[in-house]
Amino acid sequence: MDALKQKRVYVVEDDIELSTVVDRVLKSIDNKISLDWSTSAEEAIQTIHTAWKKGIRRPYDLIIADVFLDGSQNGLDLWNLCKREYPDIPVVLTSSSQLGTLFPPDTELPDTPIFLQKPFTINESKTLFKNLLT
Repeated sequence: MDALKQKRVYVVEDDIELSTVVDRVLKSIDNKISLDWSTSAEEAIQTIHTAWKKGIRRPYDLIIADVFLDGSQNGLDLWNLCKREYPDIPVVLTSSSQLGTLFPPDTELPDTPIFLQKPFTINESKTLFKNLLT
């Protein structure tokens, strides 16, 4: 991992217990990772847009978002926004639902999101996050 640049991760998760696990996994990869948290896609989108307006073109090295969140927008909305407007930021979607059930049956996806099925293991998530951060 690039020791000169502190990695920044944004976690969008409304399950506090899972947030603690994700925090431990990320800190085990690098205890200097800077973490930002929110429980809604709206808050995450606003944070990312605000950074962009300030000239920060890649405010995060990784975004981890639950699909089902409180509010009118969800993790899929956040993923779609990032794919369109911030394509350099990898987004990992998490859900207890299977990926295939999150889209209408005949939906053709130009891109498939990076997906981590809940419940996920610590080793599985650590491997994925580490690969995306290096």
